[in-house]
Amino acid sequence: MMNGEMMKSKEMIWPASLGISTILGCVLLACIFPFAAFATLAALTMKPRNAMLLLVGVWGINQAIGFFILSFPWDAQALGHGIAILAAMMLAYAAATSVLRFTKSKSAPMMLSVPLALAAAFAIQQLALRAYAGFGGGAENFSAEIITAVGVENLFWFAGLLALRFVIAQGLGDKRPIAA
Repeated sequence: MMNGEMMKSKEMIWPASLGISTILGCVLLACIFPFAAFATLAALTMKPRNAMLLLVGVWGINQAIGFFILSFPWDAQALGHGIAILAAMMLAYAAATSVLRFTKSKSAPMMLSVPLALAAAFAIQQLALRAYAGFGGGAENFSAEIITAVGVENLFWFAGLLALRFVIAQGLGDKRPIAA
């Protein structure tokens, strides 16, 4: 394999790992998928174009598994929720990206920037989904207990996938395991 082709193959390991994680997560978790965690990881580790493609792919896999394997109903409410999830995830990505950019401009340490980016992504995603639920249905799914459980799930997924990113980077000899 030529050096350029080898580099391209190495660059695909992380997105492929996220794709596999998406499939496993969707099958195991059904509709409670850690979209904010994925949006933050994309903002943290990928160039914007690749991040957006990944996030649309993550959403597409989630929706395909939901509708074709887990038998989500084919009705306007379910389809509307799917579109709202995509919009909320893109807003979460924008929030995480903005926080990371801002904290970088202030020379904040990554130990502060990363949790702030995840918190912003999660908050914006939940606010966007709650706003949609106000007219699209499902507002009862936004109790403190449910939001806390979803937040904890996002936190665990984020930590686990960030650890995976570190292991992959170490295996590939990447000196900057979190940089885009």
